Amino acid sequence: MSKALLIIDIQNDYFENGAMELVGSLQASENAKLVLSKFRSEKLPIVHIEHLSVAPGSLFFFYRKPRDRKFTKM
Repeated sequence: MSKALLIIDIQNDYFENGAMELVGSLQASENAKLVLSKFRSEKLPIVHIEHLSVAPGSLFFFYRKPRDRKFTKM
């Protein structure tokens, strides 16, 4: 059996003061961090998916050039 970790949409817009704040997002990210650490330590495959919008006037998930984006390592 093969294993891979798929992490979807853990991004700033869902956290406190974000454009679409969700309840429990901080705890969910902390749980994802634990699983991510385990997969990294075991050198297992990890896939991160981020929802981006290219729609004119989009208020969140808007696309920025990679050099303009800020990433935080979990």
